[in-house]
Amino acid sequence: MAIAVRTPRLPKSLEELDGLRAARWTRESTRGQYDNYGPEAQREQQDRAIERWKLVDAGLEWQVAHSGRTVGSTSQFREMVARAGRDYDVLLVGYVSRFARNLRTAVNARHDLHEAGAAIFFCDEQVLSSDEDEWEEWARETVEAEAYSRRLGKRIREGYAAKFRRHADPGGRAPLGFRRTANRPQTLEVDSSAIGRAVSV
Repeated sequence: MAIAVRTPRLPKSLEELDGLRAARWTRESTRGQYDNYGPEAQREQQDRAIERWKLVDAGLEWQVAHSGRTVGSTSQFREMVARAGRDYDVLLVGYVSRFARNLRTAVNARHDLHEAGAAIFFCDEQVLSSDEDEWEEWARETVEAEAYSRRLGKRIREGYAAKFRRHADPGGRAPLGFRRTANRPQTLEVDSSAIGRAVSV
């Protein structure tokens, strides 16, 4: 006797989101990030999607402060994938770039969530991962998310290298035991009042 295997039914369009359970994915690159795409802006996008498409807020939210390039290695990401289809039907992501900036992670997550019976909805872009008519747009957006991260990383490396060649201040906070000189261009110098702590550490 054959055993029937339940195939999860995924929403094929935005009109089919009505009544589905929604969970939230919120990511910032570092804890306390306050840019235009910070947690509050992402939640507003999610709130609007729930109201507009008549979704049911499942009360689930994963908030992670982690690089988008390696976010797939976090416990929050693994839990989000594990609970797909069981505890929620649609994962709401404020912006494509806040999901992941790694194409492989995004593609694998899309596959795993679909297998479990859940879809990903990029709220700002209004792209639903299970809408076949939007597949090309979904793929383009996820490729661009990683491409932007790679370009940014290259620019940052180039900037640090140029500062190093000029013996200039690398930016950010001075490490423990050092301070910035007052002269321009700024460089780091030993802070005699704090260097003992750094050495003991």
